[in-house]
Amino acid sequence: MLSKISCAVACVSCLALALVPVAECNAAEDATSVWQGVYTKAQAERGRATYFAACVSCHGAQLQGDTDAPELAGNGFLRKWTGLSVGALFAFTESQMPVGRPRGLGAQGYAQVIAHILAANGFPDGQQELPAGGSVLDKIMIDKKK
Repeated sequence: MLSKISCAVACVSCLALALVPVAECNAAEDATSVWQGVYTKAQAERGRATYFAACVSCHGAQLQGDTDAPELAGNGFLRKWTGLSVGALFAFTESQMPVGRPRGLGAQGYAQVIAHILAANGFPDGQQELPAGGSVLDKIMIDKKK
């Protein structure tokens, strides 16, 4: 026979598990796609300048990458990042790039470079700039055109 405490713990656990699909559903409703215009054209242009100053030597003028640096535009980029958030891309880029100088571009610089990457991948610009960090980036999903 279970004690009252064990029963209470079991009931709370069941309730928590029952609410997981609701939380996932609400998170999905809050999600935004890169196809909804999550950066501005001006921000992407500033990002292009930053990219050419800090990233081009490894990733190339066409964001094509090479044997050591990954492709930032095209099929290689989409294979790696589709289904992930812009927040994940931002966090990775900020913590790893440029090689030897992570966090060297400042949050605004990384947001601008990511806007340039999104533009180079054909995702449309919009009316609001891509934020320079924060939880909103985790709700912007990178996905292939439907």
